[in-house]
Amino acid sequence: MNPVVQQILTLVAVVLGAGSTFAATTLTERAKWRRSQDARWDDKRLAAYSEYANVLKQYVQVSYRLAAARGYPAVALPIDIEAGLQALAEAEAEKTVKWESVLLLGSPGAVAAARAWNRAAWELGWPARGHVIEHSEYVRLYSEMGRRRNDFYECARADLGVISGELPPGDRPWLPPGGGENQAPPEA
Repeated sequence: MNPVVQQILTLVAVVLGAGSTFAATTLTERAKWRRSQDARWDDKRLAAYSEYANVLKQYVQVSYRLAAARGYPAVALPIDIEAGLQALAEAEAEKTVKWESVLLLGSPGAVAAARAWNRAAWELGWPARGHVIEHSEYVRLYSEMGRRRNDFYECARADLGVISGELPPGDRPWLPPGGGENQAPPEA
């Protein structure tokens, strides 16, 4: 074979080898970068979801205790009305701050589920804030709030890539026996 052709073939092989090595390295590094970014945002989303869920749960717990103080069915211990209203206002303020992270980082499904849970918690808090409703309505709001909470957790779990599926039902009654449906509403 002609030495010039042999040198050209060698040069072409070196260029092709270098190009393919560069392409493979670039693709590998890009994939690593994407995985690290995904993990970073998953960590941030996990923090946003869990912080929001915790503060909303705190809001709900104070609502339960205030409702119990006002005579509604609850297994929560009643709380002094003034202290409870102050704690409710503080939880509401903290919830508003934590909500912004959910809006920034959450998937559309998780944001929608968080909104629905927040609304259900807010409605459940009506008796805590002094609005008189029937006990049966309070029990309905209570059930709705629990369902909305589970919807949020299912959406958040799916968004984070956690094994999805419906959460199992709770194994503990959260209202006194009879659910308070036959009890008279509290005096205004």
